[in-house]
Amino acid sequence: TWQGYAEGEYVRVAPIDGGLIETIEVKRGDRVKSGDLLFRLETASEEAALESAKANLTEAKATLRETELEYQRKLALRKQRNVAQAEVDTAQARRDRAGAATLAAASALTQAKWRLARREGHAPADAVVQDVMFREGESAAPNQPVVSLLPPRNIKVRFFVPEAELARISEGDKVHLTCSGCTAGLTGTIRFVSTEAEFTPPVIYSDQSKEKLVYMAEATPDERPEELHPGQPVTVSLAAPPAE
Repeated sequence: TWQGYAEGEYVRVAPIDGGLIETIEVKRGDRVKSGDLLFRLETASEEAALESAKANLTEAKATLRETELEYQRKLALRKQRNVAQAEVDTAQARRDRAGAATLAAASALTQAKWRLARREGHAPADAVVQDVMFREGESAAPNQPVVSLLPPRNIKVRFFVPEAELARISEGDKVHLTCSGCTAGLTGTIRFVSTEAEFTPPVIYSDQSKEKLVYMAEATPDERPEELHPGQPVTVSLAAPPAE
């Protein structure tokens, strides 16, 4: 058996743009689903820009409809030789300009929606909220973490193997994971074995091991990773001899 500890790779959710934090929707210990709203920055200017973009698109569409009707009317009159071709060409040019303006207005609306969406932070995966770094009313800088999450899939066990036993393990091997409070029968898979030796880390010092060189290895739980808590001591043992 080898001694180790659980470790979590945290996901720190930050706003792309900085600003005043209007609402925080979570607290420590909350369980969130992928896509859940975590926080929202002040959005007054972005919402105003969005409404303006919507109005501009509505106006552009109305102008396009009018110019299309006028073009069709001129085209019909031209077939009856009641107007000159120049009038038809002029009506067509107006219709084409209105079409281009409508496309530009639609693009501006998409940009306005995108800018508004940047004011919110959402959970990228199912996770547990580990920390909330700000309060409502405080200001966050661009890319400054506001909420820290720990997805269960990001939990792993880091353990240390003496040099003499290193040949016993390899990536892909199954291991038993034992810890206080964990369900019996918890297993994992070795995902990484370091090639660099190090002295036994202080977190697992003992009188017998503190001077030994060891190799760090990592295993991920096969199921129920949420039973492991970062920093928790874990005992690791091979579930079966490595395949030859």
